[in-house]
Amino acid sequence: MNPLNFTALDFETATSEHNSVCQVGLVVVHEGVIEKKFSALIKPPENEFAYHNIRVHKIEPHITQNAPTFDLIWKDISKYFENQLIVCHNANFDLLKLESTLDFYNVPIPKYSYACTMEIFGGKLDKCCTEQNIEFHNHHDALADAEACAKLFLKFLQNKGEYTPPTKTSVPFAENKIEKNDLRPNFDIENTDNPFYKKKVVFTGDLSNFNRKEAAHIVKLLGADVNTSISKKTDFVIIGKNPGPSKIEKISNLGIPTISEDDFLKMLEQ
Repeated sequence: MNPLNFTALDFETATSEHNSVCQVGLVVVHEGVIEKKFSALIKPPENEFAYHNIRVHKIEPHITQNAPTFDLIWKDISKYFENQLIVCHNANFDLLKLESTLDFYNVPIPKYSYACTMEIFGGKLDKCCTEQNIEFHNHHDALADAEACAKLFLKFLQNKGEYTPPTKTSVPFAENKIEKNDLRPNFDIENTDNPFYKKKVVFTGDLSNFNRKEAAHIVKLLGADVNTSISKKTDFVIIGKNPGPSKIEKISNLGIPTISEDDFLKMLEQ
């Protein structure tokens, strides 16, 4: 992968929820030259905003009321992510928002590599730009931040000459993703009378008591067949906070039983 070809990404968020993106900024770089800039306002779930977030980026509910949701924006920008190098200033933040929002809308997550200019330069975006003599205005506008990030990464490449990007599986939030090994059922257990044994189970939404990977491991030990997508073969869906609307619609259309996190905890005690 040629590191001179990459997409710089920045999100602004409406609340502390990982899927609450309200603005996206992209800067596409080809052979070390900025080729395309893209910015869009996004309507977050329920168009809900937190006061603290508004103070940071100055985006308010009335501004995004008629904006498209992220799944609609994604149709136009997904090509800049699939099998690409994604550069962010604080990759843990932006890539978590990306994957959480895609999951919320039941959109497949692309394969990509990443680089983090915050890790490379070791500081806040505005401070790093000042130290590297990069002109930077309008901090916390997603496009301005993405462009500053792109220029920082180009500066790094000019100074170092080479860069080997890690894969996204190195990012800490990958610990919350359900991987293939988590999906293999374990039918060789003593207690086959538990409610999860040989049941096809799907988790959706954010769980409060553990992440999805931990929950999948627990029910796998009880003989459940954990799936990541909903189908007519699904026995039940365990729902946390803020489940994706497309998944909820599919659950309703297929008539699949749902279980709240509280009821899930009670079932674990059986």
